[in-house]
Amino acid sequence: MSKKHDRAWFVCPQWAGLVAGHYASDAEAGRALKTDPKIMARLRSGTPVAKSTLRRALRALAGRHAIGSPLAGLVVDKRAR
Repeated sequence: MSKKHDRAWFVCPQWAGLVAGHYASDAEAGRALKTDPKIMARLRSGTPVAKSTLRRALRALAGRHAIGSPLAGLVVDKRAR
């Protein structure tokens, strides 16, 4: 049986700046964007998360606030190639 792959490879380097202008804390942002505060803290610190988690958080943020850039440009793949 093969090993389960770690899928947490994606980050958004601009996340802290995008969220800081609208929310004072990760808990407040988590409530507003309907995302777990632990995920919000991981995004703010730059810890890699699953691509679907990152895209969902970015879509929620873009739905509430103008972020000024395409979502695909904000997602950075950290996998070693």
